[in-house]
Formats: sequence, C-alpha cells, structure tokens
Amino acid sequence: MYTHSVRIDDATQGMELAESVYIVTTSGANMLAARKGTKLDTNMIHLLKIRDVQMIDVFSDVPPDISSEGSLEPVSVAAEIVKPAPAVQDCPKPPPEKYVPVETVLDEKLKEQAVDSVKQLFACFDEKSDGTFNKTTAHQCVSNVEEVVGDLLTVITGDNTGLVHINDLKSFDEYTYHHSLSVSILSMATGRELGLANHDLLRLGRCAMLHDIGKQFIPKDIINKKGKLTDAEFDTIKTHSYLGANNLKINAIGDIELWNSIMFHHERIDGSGYPKQLKGKDIPLFSKIISVADVYDAITSYRTYRDPMLPSEAIKIIVKDAGSAFDYDVVKAFYAKLDIYPLNTIVELSDSRLGIVVDSENTFRLRPAVRIWGGNEVIFLSCATNRHINIVSVIDPATLPGGYEFSEIG
Repeated sequence: MYTHSVRIDDATQGMELAESVYIVTTSGANMLAARKGTKLDTNMIHLLKIRDVQMIDVFSDVPPDISSEGSLEPVSVAAEIVKPAPAVQDCPKPPPEKYVPVETVLDEKLKEQAVDSVKQLFACFDEKSDGTFNKTTAHQCVSNVEEVVGDLLTVITGDNTGLVHINDLKSFDEYTYHHSLSVSILSMATGRELGLANHDLLRLGRCAMLHDIGKQFIPKDIINKKGKLTDAEFDTIKTHSYLGANNLKINAIGDIELWNSIMFHHERIDGSGYPKQLKGKDIPLFSKIISVADVYDAITSYRTYRDPMLPSEAIKIIVKDAGSAFDYDVVKAFYAKLDIYPLNTIVELSDSRLGIVVDSENTFRLRPAVRIWGGNEVIFLSCATNRHINIVSVIDPATLPGGYEFSEIG
C-alpha cells in the first residue's frame, strides 16, 4: 500500500486518509479536522475545503508514478508501531475550561412575564364549584397574553438568524406554562420561515400560547399522573382540545381562528388525529404548525415519569412522520429554525467523554463538531469514521460531573 498527496479539489469519495488532517484555529492552536483512516465522503470533502485545507495524504494501491506531483512512498499498515496505553494513574482531574455560555435570544425577565401571563389565564379557567368564572378577568388575561406575544415576536424577528435556541425553551418546573411559552416561540419561528407576515405571526403566537387551555377542564389527577394513562384516562385527555376551544367560544373569548387552532392542534395529515380526524388541507395552517411545535417540546421536556429525549432524536421522529402525521413543508420550516445543539453546548458522548460544541451549522446540526473537554481534539460526529460516537446527553453547566470545572467568560 502506498500514500500520496492530492489536492483537496481532486479528492473523491472513498479515498482514505493516510495522515490526520489538522487546521490552525484563530487562537493559533492546532485542531484535528479528520483522523487518519477516515474514508472521505462529500460532507467531509466540503468541510476540509471550507477550512482552507489545500492538500491531503491518502492511501493508494496504485504503484508510484514518478512523474506525478508529490512524493510517494510505500507504507505497511500492519507494521505500524502501536504505542501501549499509558498506565492509569489515579485518574487525573481534567483541566478546567474557559466556558462561554450558550447565547440566548430571550432574557429571563421576558420569559417570566410570558409564563406569568399564561399562568394567570389558566387560573381564570380553573373550574369553580358552579362551573363559572369571571369573564372580565379572562378577557384581560387574554389581552395580557397577546401583549407578551407581541414582545416575544419583536425579539424573534429582531434576531438575524431567526433560530430558536434550546436554552430559550427548557425549564424543569411548571411544565404546563413553560410548554405553552415554548410552543408559542417555536410556532412563530416556524411561521416566519414559512413567510408569514408579522400580523399573522402575532395571531399564530397567541393561538400557540393558548393551545392547551383545555387541560384546565381535565381532572388534575389525570393531568398530573406519573404513571402510564389507562385507555379511559387517555380518552379523557383527548377531550382537552375540544373543551378548550368550546369554552372560549361560548364565552366569546377570541375568534374562530383561535378556536379552530386550539380545536385541531392534535389532528394529523393522514386523518389519524383527533377530535375530528381531519386530513391534509382541511387542517388549519396554524394547527399544523402548533402540532409540530407541541410534539417536539413535549418529548424533549423533563417530566416526573420520564427523562427528556435528545433534540436530535426528537427531530428524527418528527422528520420520519413528515407527510403522514405532520405537514412536510411545516416540518421543513421547523427544522430550519431550530438550533439543535447551539455553540458552546456541553455534551456527553457515548464514549463517556465530555465536550463542547464548536460547530453546529448546516451538516453538523444533528451531529455537530465537538471539542473534547480540556484539549484541542475535535470530534466531527458527522464524519463516517465517527458514526459509532453519539451524543447521549446535554449537560447543564450547573450540574457538571465531579472533577469537571469551568470559569465562565463572555
């Protein structure tokens, strides 16, 4: 077997790197771009090109061509000297990191205002013993929700990327209220990608914020049940979309657009949803958008009876159901606006190492580039040779495992 140097412009799929490729970062450090033995694919070739790699060394079975550019020399892969692994010596503590917090779009004050507005509205619809509630207060609460949705829209449309950052969504307490906020943010971002005008996005955000108002009319012991629901309990849960829309309608709160958005946010494109088993074009656009945002946030959120699903795994489920459960164009727009693993996210890999996301754009959105904690080694999870390595959890900086430390900068 031989090695020879080729220009990156002449690289083709299937070539195998004979030497690891390193690039120099802006800080002057050498960063691993691709390991020796990596079989090139179109993604890796593109990656090396955009990182200004000019030449690479690859293996070849072809005998040397003396006239060709670059020197060739035979190598014996089997004869490579393998250095023995160093003896484990009391597992030295990993060096501390200089950590830049994940950039967020929403400030905590605005998030608190949004959650409080939803909480107040839900409280209005807590059933009294006689089934009545104060309509004036309810109208004022809806007005408050609309006002805070306007503030959220201003922030979202003011961001150049329009991406929704995962840290803007997650909260482990008061799930119902934070879920309403997350679904509203995700829905407006998706609607923006679909080209909706700002006045439409405002109405969409309002509908999304109120999509689960009907759960106030479901017995609390069912809503808060930690174990699996029985068939009868699930049938009761399924009435929340109708109850929410109907209670707003009979009390003249909102309009038909709001009522229909709430009523049909559990309908599915193939007719398998509820309550009316609507299909395709019969489902309102707002309901289609809210449907995707609702499912994504639900399965990526912590609940007392299960752990959250990873963002990348949740996306795979939604994409798999595009065209059957979910509208394809809506899923495409939703995916385009979701920052799945933002820069500086701390993650745990399947080989037990911790790392920090350093590249998550384009082809790296589901399998980003991760710099291993305390060093310069970068693992490109999208590379074919790293397919056996996966992200298994996203780490909150406040809950780092023992021995891992960072000093916050930025």
